[in-house]
Amino acid sequence: MNYWDLRKDISKVIPRASQFVFDGSSGIKGVKEKGRKSNYEQFNLEKREWVKIERLLDIDEINSFVEVSLRAQSCPMPLNIDVWDGLKCPFGCKYCYADYFKASLYSSFFDNYKKMGLRHCNVDFVKKELDILMKHRGEKVEGNDKVKNAIRQEIPMRLGIRFEDFISKEKKDKISLQLLQYLTDISYPTMINTKSSLIGEDEYVKVLSDNKGKAAVHMTLISSDNKFLKKIEPGAPSLEARLGACKNLVEAGVRVICRIEPYMIFLNDSKKMVDDYIGRIKEIGIKHITWDTYSYSANSIGIANNFRQLGIDWDRMFLLTSDSQWLGSILLGKLMEYFRENEIQNSTFDFGNVPDNDNFICCEVGDWFGGGFNYGCGVSAIRFIVSQKGKPCTWGAFNKWVVKKGGWLSDSIKDEVKRMWNGNGNVAWYISWAKGIEPAGSDTEGMIWKFNKKDDFRLKKLESIL
Repeated sequence: MNYWDLRKDISKVIPRASQFVFDGSSGIKGVKEKGRKSNYEQFNLEKREWVKIERLLDIDEINSFVEVSLRAQSCPMPLNIDVWDGLKCPFGCKYCYADYFKASLYSSFFDNYKKMGLRHCNVDFVKKELDILMKHRGEKVEGNDKVKNAIRQEIPMRLGIRFEDFISKEKKDKISLQLLQYLTDISYPTMINTKSSLIGEDEYVKVLSDNKGKAAVHMTLISSDNKFLKKIEPGAPSLEARLGACKNLVEAGVRVICRIEPYMIFLNDSKKMVDDYIGRIKEIGIKHITWDTYSYSANSIGIANNFRQLGIDWDRMFLLTSDSQWLGSILLGKLMEYFRENEIQNSTFDFGNVPDNDNFICCEVGDWFGGGFNYGCGVSAIRFIVSQKGKPCTWGAFNKWVVKKGGWLSDSIKDEVKRMWNGNGNVAWYISWAKGIEPAGSDTEGMIWKFNKKDDFRLKKLESIL
């Protein structure tokens, strides 16, 4: 069954989400701002006076700079650098959950977070700290300093993970550009996540194309329908502007990967829209796409209301791609097959489809950068099992392979991945979510797995509802 037939059948089974109960008790949660007590005072016995107790956020400057993501247990490329930040991203994408989490995060610790506008890192400070870290490049991985170990393995450094780093203010202040120039000067591999057309302007194209460590750009482009984009990404550049930026980058030799995240069934996946999308990106030379279904982290009444106010059926989309993870996974996999038929390489972070990825690294850059990845993660574990071509695979064998490929970023990440391997920890990242991964016994370290390409638990579940 191809994607379009499956999509049609699903539309009959679940024609509208309104048949389900999606009210205050539905499980869709809003952001609860826990906060700190306002105007809180404490009596100082020594001074014999009331003292106002405050914890203040530096609203003018980002104090953190580089980190290993909390998703490192699953992600091959978890080394991120913060450049720009703000309470609200100027692009105002209706599906973005970062703004909603930001309010809860900041209010839990700081009294003045709502006063924060746009802020950026201190470039001079970051460069000095990076100078110290870069001395570890090429060293043997050791200890539990995740950032140092990531640098030791030369895992590409990613910009734009938490916030858009190429906003209009960047054009004037050039904060991201200065850091890109630093990374180019030391030939450190760099990857950018963005929706901005600024990245296609000459000075940015030059600094990326000059990087001997190579650079790649993930351009988030979830549709080729400008009307839909304007509705759902009101502050972001147009389709034409983003494609123009991509064309400039491709012509300069920079790897460009279109990012369709989130994939939203019945919203950005009509056949006419998809065919137009494929034609437009192929015309400018883009050959790679990375995907994911809608993040379950977006389980927020605020985001749901954004869609409802636009007259968009959020509830059906979320039900099919997030609440029913296995179904969202199989739908995504079928659509990826269609893109492959049209000569587009594509990979995904969605565990169900990782065995079919065209690239070992789900960001579609495994063949682009020279090496340096976090092989000690869930995505790599699945790919390793698949690579054994049906032979039983133990945790011990996977662990030896990771060590041979560079080593674990930390003992805590190793322990977390081992739990995922054995069906413990965060249920969203179990190895067994992947299609074709079957139990083949156990040993003293837990489960033994094998890959059977003919087996797909998702298809069995699908048969029960169609």
